[in-house]
Amino acid sequence: MIFLTFIIIPIVEISIFITIGSNIGILNTIAIILITALIGILLVRRQGIKLLFDAQKNLSNGIMPTEEIKGAIFLLISGLLLITPGFFTDCIGFAVFLKPVQNLIASKAKSYFQSRIRY
Repeated sequence: MIFLTFIIIPIVEISIFITIGSNIGILNTIAIILITALIGILLVRRQGIKLLFDAQKNLSNGIMPTEEIKGAIFLLISGLLLITPGFFTDCIGFAVFLKPVQNLIASKAKSYFQSRIRY
């Protein structure tokens, strides 16, 4: 599955690059890629600092920062996707950055792993 992902995603990205590049030009395409990477870096940085302060606040109050840990995992995934050049990965990265998408993925992952646990 992972091997297939590493083959399919670049093919999708190259197809999108060719399509968009032929429609708006190579320089505009490169500019959009760089702008989305910069926006992604700024968003990830801002959200990461907020998560860090929230986790410290919860720890000082004796509360386990589980939501912050979950948020940090999704932030890492989102950041990696946003700095990877490509339109498809940017769309996924921006989607994973959104809280409703994170909650949906987390609930699906939780039910998947709970169905695999045998008591």
